[in-house]
Amino acid sequence: MSRGDARGDARGGSTRLLPLFLVVFVSLMGFGVVLPVFPFWGRALGAAPALITVALGAYSLGQFVGSPLWGRLSDRFGRRPILILSLAGSVLSYAWMAHATDIWSLGAARLFGGLMAGNIAVAFAYVGDATGEAERPKAMGLLGAAFGLGFIFGPAVGGLVAGQAPGLAEFARVAWVAAGITLAAALLVGWRLPESLPPARRAATRNLGPTPSAGAVLAAKPAVLGLMLVSLLVIGSAAMMETTFALFADDVLAWSPRDVGLAFGLIGTISTAVQGAGAAPLARRFGPRRVVLGGILLYTLGLAGLGLAGGSASVLVALAVTATGVGTFNPAYQTLVAATTDDQDRGLINGLTQGASAMGRIIGPAVSGSFYEALGPSSPFLIGAALMGAALLVATGTGRTPRAGRVA
Repeated sequence: MSRGDARGDARGGSTRLLPLFLVVFVSLMGFGVVLPVFPFWGRALGAAPALITVALGAYSLGQFVGSPLWGRLSDRFGRRPILILSLAGSVLSYAWMAHATDIWSLGAARLFGGLMAGNIAVAFAYVGDATGEAERPKAMGLLGAAFGLGFIFGPAVGGLVAGQAPGLAEFARVAWVAAGITLAAALLVGWRLPESLPPARRAATRNLGPTPSAGAVLAAKPAVLGLMLVSLLVIGSAAMMETTFALFADDVLAWSPRDVGLAFGLIGTISTAVQGAGAAPLARRFGPRRVVLGGILLYTLGLAGLGLAGGSASVLVALAVTATGVGTFNPAYQTLVAATTDDQDRGLINGLTQGASAMGRIIGPAVSGSFYEALGPSSPFLIGAALMGAALLVATGTGRTPRAGRVA
């Protein structure tokens, strides 16, 4: 495949998006390596749960600020250089984490890592560039499978590297492993990934005038605002679970970091299977909007099940239901987002929806630790389930007519 226009080749089959699949897999694996061990790391530095979850959520604060910017820059300058730049910045953030001596420096490193996390929105914009409407659900399922696989191997590797009774040296080793994995992703982009938005199409976008502002996009395409609210509620609820699950597993189930990593690996395995094998058939049969609703419902049941679980077996069942919701929701949601975009605003709209996702990952961790301390270990899961119910109501009225006219 040349580094010219990926659109024609990709439309011949989503398997030709394999380089992007590998980039997303390696990138998410680097992120996932840190996820299950971070709460243990924070406790080793003497921090309380409320401060640990805030530090973990600092990544999403950076992502909230950075994602729309990276998306807009990719509309103007292409997807490939932005992917390389953002991945290189992520490598530096993991090196910073490896040298952290307190929870504040650890949180600052996560904030910088979030600012560099432009690769997620740009990856979805790339798929929008390189696929036609008929093939897009399958391609989004492929990309979702890459996310799932990253969350299978990343947390499992992180837990295994940290071991059963890790200290600060083992946690630093986890950060270096994440840095190495992310560096591999940056090199892979430079070596194998073609540009999906070649100079002629970027020039055509520039000829339309200045890149539209976020306000202009939301005014012209109100469906985007509904999709952002759905993302905020769903991802915020999920983040409450993700940032307190290790604490819950330690306090209630007496699990080790290795056990937590394998549990996150279970989520990744199931969600990958659903996204890789079921995303396209489900979208064809029921339409992406109904699949989104089904995914949110499963998400809700899974979180409620975690909050009511009485032991390890019931926790694993609830995690399996949650993972099925993840695998059902993600590709269908991204298909709805892609239906609102065109060349002029694809990166920006993906940046806005990823920014809403990042805001959920800011708010969720910011409050989950306080809920955990004040209301008990199950409270973040039950409150998250209630918020998922609200997301279900919003999604019911969102996505009926997703595409609007071109932004002026």
